[in-house]
Amino acid sequence: MLKTRDFSRRFLSLILLAWTLPPVVGLGFILFIRILTPEQMLGIMLAPIEPLYIVGWLVFAVWYFPRYMQPLRDWLQHPDKATAPSALQRMRRFPLHFWGIFLVYLAFAPSSVLVSAERYTDFVAQPVDWFRIHLVALIVSIIVGLPIFFRILDLFGQSLGDMALTRPHVTIRAKVFLVGALIPLLIDTMLVQYYWTRTGFFTAETFFVWLALELLAIAGSLIFVNSISQSMAPLRNLIERGTGSGDIHEARLLPMSTDELGVLTTDYRHLLGELHRYQDELEQRVADRTGELTTANRELESFSYSVSHDLRTPLRAIDGYSRALLEDYHDRLDDTGKNFLERIGRNAVHMGELIDDLLDLARIGRSGMKNEPVEPGQLAETIMASLRDACAEERQIHFSNQVNLSVRADKQLLQVALANLLNNAVKYTGNEPVADITFGTRTDGDETVFFIRDNGVGFDMAYVDKLFGAFQRLHRQEEFEGTGIGLATVARIIQRHGGRVWAEAETGKGATFYFTLGGQQK
Repeated sequence: MLKTRDFSRRFLSLILLAWTLPPVVGLGFILFIRILTPEQMLGIMLAPIEPLYIVGWLVFAVWYFPRYMQPLRDWLQHPDKATAPSALQRMRRFPLHFWGIFLVYLAFAPSSVLVSAERYTDFVAQPVDWFRIHLVALIVSIIVGLPIFFRILDLFGQSLGDMALTRPHVTIRAKVFLVGALIPLLIDTMLVQYYWTRTGFFTAETFFVWLALELLAIAGSLIFVNSISQSMAPLRNLIERGTGSGDIHEARLLPMSTDELGVLTTDYRHLLGELHRYQDELEQRVADRTGELTTANRELESFSYSVSHDLRTPLRAIDGYSRALLEDYHDRLDDTGKNFLERIGRNAVHMGELIDDLLDLARIGRSGMKNEPVEPGQLAETIMASLRDACAEERQIHFSNQVNLSVRADKQLLQVALANLLNNAVKYTGNEPVADITFGTRTDGDETVFFIRDNGVGFDMAYVDKLFGAFQRLHRQEEFEGTGIGLATVARIIQRHGGRVWAEAETGKGATFYFTLGGQQK
């Protein structure tokens, strides 16, 4: 895609050419075919009318067209959805503005030449002179103007970028006709003018022969244009009908010419067939993987059942027998034996907690999502009240709940995530005289970011990548109890909502946990 400066420079250069070349070429041809003598042409150019006419139109064109195309320059400067429609509209309407102003400029140009010639030279215009000079002006200007017009269209094409062009501004058929028929016809007309001037011979027979040849040339060009349309028809029909069944579109996409477009249609048909075969293969793979996933889920459910029932029984036995030994044989055990049994009991309980957390994590990954309007602030307030009551006699905790908005989320899962984060905040501020815990939001562009901040022990950011992994702990079990599953559970819940979760902290200065809900804000 072009830069704004490059587009402006090239566009202005083409506009300057469009308004300066026609008078140069037109006046030169008039001089060449001897409608005017060199002395008369010099008198015209030294008189004020013709120079002022050319310069006036040139100044107008240089002023008008860059301003008319300002939306396209805005698009090149900031290519986004807001500027694209206006830029497309200006490009679509440019041919009408260009040719409307250009043809008005041409229509009055012969009059300025003839008025100057009669007023400032010895030239006396005859009716035929008015006809011939107007014809010369029209033919020369279109021959010069068309290539410049096409160059401007090419410049627009280089400026499109990812702008959605839904329909052509100038069709290939129109370009072929203009270049293949109109320009040669106009050149033929100029040759007739030259012949007429040099020989003075131009009869009705000459006119009708010339007209018949021109009509034959137009007919041949139209046949050629129709051939181009036929070649493009398969691809155009495919686009207009859209995508559908692979078999139907492969059958429709048949070449209708033996030129490059016919070869392109054949190649595209083969490519489309390969794409549909790949799509079928991909769908089969998805079906196979879905079956494998279903089997894996059933095995996981079976494993969860085994964990829930079969593993808990021996754990309860270990804990129970260790307690029984402590109670029934208390007098027979020395301090070392008692300590061993207490450790056995504590580790059995800890292992039970690990099993419970692992099962919760597995259930979160498999459970269905129920998106509904939820107010995170109210959920957090309930959890904070429970934590405040549980710690009322032991600690002083100050909760600040600053969240007052509604989102679409799974209420139960979001409550689990908030509970884990708030419990962590309470736990890791245990060494502070007054725990200060805040639940709030901030805006990051169009995204709402939730955060829970505490003034606890924090952690070293060098280990932040381990934070949300299962069984990953940044503090020793002796310092802060836990299983290392809570933050992994939080991460799984946030991911299921299409959001992100991350943390920032500094050792001894607290931690802040951030999360988003994947654009679920109402």
